[in-house]
Amino acid sequence: MLHFRMDMPFYLMALYGSVMIVLVLMLRGLLKNRLPGFVFPALWGMVLVRLLVPFSLSSPLSLPIVPEDPFEKEEFFEESIARDSLTENVQGHLEEGTINRGAINNAYFTNSGNVMEDKVEAAVSIEVQKGAAEGGFPIFAGWQNLALFIYPIGLAAVIGILGWQKYCYSRKLKSGLLMENNEIVNSVLRSMEMGHILVFTSDEIASPMVCGLMNPRIYLPTRMDFQDKELLGYIFAHEIMHIRRRDNWIKAVMLVVLSINWYNPLVWIMSKCLSADLEAACDGAVLRKCGEEGRKEYARSLLAMAVTGGRAALLYSAFSKTEVEKRIKGILRYRKATAFALLFSILFMAGSAIVFATGGQAPFSSRLSSYCAGGYSRWGVRASIVRDIALGKDAQERAEDVIFSVLRTDDTEDPAVIEAALREGLAEEFGVEKGAFAIEISLCLSQEEIQEEYRVWEITQGEDGFWLYQGEQIRVYQDRMLGSFQSREEGKADITVERDKLGRIVAVTVLRQGDEEFDRRTREIQDQRQRLRY
Repeated sequence: MLHFRMDMPFYLMALYGSVMIVLVLMLRGLLKNRLPGFVFPALWGMVLVRLLVPFSLSSPLSLPIVPEDPFEKEEFFEESIARDSLTENVQGHLEEGTINRGAINNAYFTNSGNVMEDKVEAAVSIEVQKGAAEGGFPIFAGWQNLALFIYPIGLAAVIGILGWQKYCYSRKLKSGLLMENNEIVNSVLRSMEMGHILVFTSDEIASPMVCGLMNPRIYLPTRMDFQDKELLGYIFAHEIMHIRRRDNWIKAVMLVVLSINWYNPLVWIMSKCLSADLEAACDGAVLRKCGEEGRKEYARSLLAMAVTGGRAALLYSAFSKTEVEKRIKGILRYRKATAFALLFSILFMAGSAIVFATGGQAPFSSRLSSYCAGGYSRWGVRASIVRDIALGKDAQERAEDVIFSVLRTDDTEDPAVIEAALREGLAEEFGVEKGAFAIEISLCLSQEEIQEEYRVWEITQGEDGFWLYQGEQIRVYQDRMLGSFQSREEGKADITVERDKLGRIVAVTVLRQGDEEFDRRTREIQDQRQRLRY
């Protein structure tokens, strides 16, 4: 299932485009002399589309991305303590067969105010991190404001420079004379079936070039020998190839992308490589029609018409001396592409298009279901999606129906089996691949069940709601599979409850003062407390 959207943020377009540029540059360095000339201009075209069009295409081939806010789980301490403070009301929900994690949290907050007071410092720490992540502090806002101030200045400067260059070249070309009465020029163009193309000559230019988008024209320097029909033939063959391939349109799009991404050095590198690859592609197209002797004569025409510098390279399609040596070497070692090379090129481009098109996604909400649990299973489940998918109406309700159906019918209590069944059920319900879903499975036990398990390992619960180990106050407690976590400023030990894949406790790791890890955590807590004071 494909899902197409047009809302990708600018920063993601720039990021994914930059990654694509790096990949194409690597491929270009490895395969440039082994693939037909049209391959790399086509790949650069894909990069231009990525940098210019805010599309997001999600498919089963897309890289799995869960744009999860690290602070989306507000239950950092809320939800986990709630599990240890289940009320009779929540127990009733369990017996009825359904429960929502929000209900657990509400039950906790209405019955455990004393624990909440002990967690104020942890909450402050979380809010500090959350504020930083959202760019809510002055230092982050300052950088953002600075970028918003500098970007339009750079954009205006680049547009101004490129516009001035365009204006200067346009003024030079205005003095050109139409060669409508040159029979040699007209005969060469007619032989190429391009007699409608206008040809001008100008003493302001030193190299042949194509100018214009809607009505492209060819400009020739007045120093040329217009009696040399063979030379004119090669020059026109090259320039007409630019016209047929719409290279000036590609360069116009490149200028727009370059202006928008003026701050990105990779885009400037791409602009230079794109110009060179367009010339190489035209050379290859012309050479396919030439014999061995024709290649030498074509190389001679390059030498005769090349000029120093390449300022017009981004504006027009023109001969440039900066690339002549590379182009002549390519011409002399040119070999017609074999059928295998052509097939590989087509497959290579098709594969690249799929990867580049579906490799980046705009942010989307990964939420699919709420936290679902029932008295008939010791496991709770929450489902999310890993790529942007159009799931239709009532997606959450349908997903939760699948989840509860699997939990009711499962008799293995094995989370791996439950996850496989959930993926299969969700994939069938929504008509997408199984890998489109992320399944979060955690233990969901009643207060009595937890206390009974912990009592065997000498873990009991104090009147304030915090766990004790061997009757002593615990500083940090966590039971990862249960999704439970507690912390307080002081305590005699840090404990971690370890469970097997079926959720049974197999060990309890205890750290006390004097243990290296315990002392390291103590220093971190002290450093964090010190930073918060300032």
